[in-house]
Amino acid sequence: MKTNIPTRSPIRKRAAGLVAALAASALLFAGCTGSGGPGGGAASGASGGGDSLTFVPNYNAQGLDISKYPLEIGVNIVVSQVLEPLVRFDGKTTVPVLAESWNWTDPTTLVFKLRQGVTFSDGQPLTAKDVVGSLDRYIAAKQALATSLAMMASYEATDDSTVTIKTKAPTGTLVGILSMIYIGEGSHSTDDAWWVKPIGTGPFVFQDFVVNDHVTMVRNDKYWGEKAKLKTLTIKQIPDVNSKITALANGEAQVIQDVPHDQIAQVKGMDNIAFTQADSLNYWFLWFNNAHKPLDDVRVRKAMVEALDLPTIISSLYGDTVKAMDSFCPSSAFGCLPAALPKYNPDDAKKLLADAGHADGFTIDIIFNTANAGVDNLVQTMISQWKAIGVTVKPRALDSTTWLADFNGLNWDMDTQPNQTITGDADYTLNRLYSCAAKRLGYCNPDQDKLMTQAQQSTDQAERQRLYQQVADMMAKELPAIPLFQLNVNVAATSKVQGLSIPPTEFIDFSKVSLAA
Repeated sequence: MKTNIPTRSPIRKRAAGLVAALAASALLFAGCTGSGGPGGGAASGASGGGDSLTFVPNYNAQGLDISKYPLEIGVNIVVSQVLEPLVRFDGKTTVPVLAESWNWTDPTTLVFKLRQGVTFSDGQPLTAKDVVGSLDRYIAAKQALATSLAMMASYEATDDSTVTIKTKAPTGTLVGILSMIYIGEGSHSTDDAWWVKPIGTGPFVFQDFVVNDHVTMVRNDKYWGEKAKLKTLTIKQIPDVNSKITALANGEAQVIQDVPHDQIAQVKGMDNIAFTQADSLNYWFLWFNNAHKPLDDVRVRKAMVEALDLPTIISSLYGDTVKAMDSFCPSSAFGCLPAALPKYNPDDAKKLLADAGHADGFTIDIIFNTANAGVDNLVQTMISQWKAIGVTVKPRALDSTTWLADFNGLNWDMDTQPNQTITGDADYTLNRLYSCAAKRLGYCNPDQDKLMTQAQQSTDQAERQRLYQQVADMMAKELPAIPLFQLNVNVAATSKVQGLSIPPTEFIDFSKVSLAA
């Protein structure tokens, strides 16, 4: 089974109607557990006490079809408990998961050997055709990862346990990109209904999902690896920070994510609660729609940057839970290098606006996802500082589904949100988001694309660093976006929680977690 990848037109954004239809179809699938159901192999129902854990993340899961939401943090947190990739980035290196080994047999041929004895939770054996079918689905979805996968010329199931990928040019980044491809049953590659509640090879099985409320999973007792210690895992959406902390205090939740800095002292003072903070690959950006007037003028974009007193915003809203950024992806990732970004200078900002013909200011909007706790405070603070240079910004607070539809449809002047450099390599963020082919924010610089392509294809890390420095310097002059801050991810958990580890991606592996009696 071989798939050739034709030359593709630029990525198209999903229509709002499709997003709404997918969300509606995933509203509820309760009670579908047990060995006789489509998720066969699961433990029979939820269990109380030390068998069940509830986790409240900082990110919402809009759906479970990962091919439709490949880069949404909340979706990845959930789906990574059930579906598995060929490899995984552990914060330092790439480690095997469903692939036991991989090898570049020549500069443009990558061969994966699959782990033996792996089955899906319904008992079907994992084969190379499942990898091919999953790649087919991701590419057909034409979402953000399509740009990164476009380096592949073809891929095929050479035999049941071998996947061979041909690339269009030498590349050192493909293995990292494939850590983001979760493998489902290849025979269902075009079955949208199946992917609404997918079956995986992972340690948990989906039980029920209610959009904007919760996802419940139960242990996969047929898991090929070490079985999960929990029988039931619930990932609960609680957008309000105070309600989230209350849930931890009263035992409704055992783990919560991303406690705001002004609540950390309160949480640390709670009985039998452990607080942990760690570095991450997560960060926040503000995007300009570079194709919308007046933001198509670099002088206006620079004025919008210089209007923001980011050091004060960071210290007042986030304390030591975040770090200021000096580049367009987090410094913890390879190739995310510092550049001379504009500093806070409201007087110069006003002059730039006048030079651009906007001495009296203008009015634009900014969208944001209300599921991201505390984002409204960030937006209002920035709005007040833009107002000081004469620019009126109208906030549009949107629920997850509406935000995603408007975001993908480029129906915005500015957008602010969290993001990740999940592979630990600058290519994942810079080439995927800021290339001409990506068409994510109306920005295109062919000279920058050439540099990013050279960096992607090179296997010389010193040369890649040099190229990424040129990219960072170029972007600092053109300012298609504002890098805001990178996160120090934190969790608070009851003292009974054991085995909890926070990876840089924030995709906690709950199969390693248990609850003491």
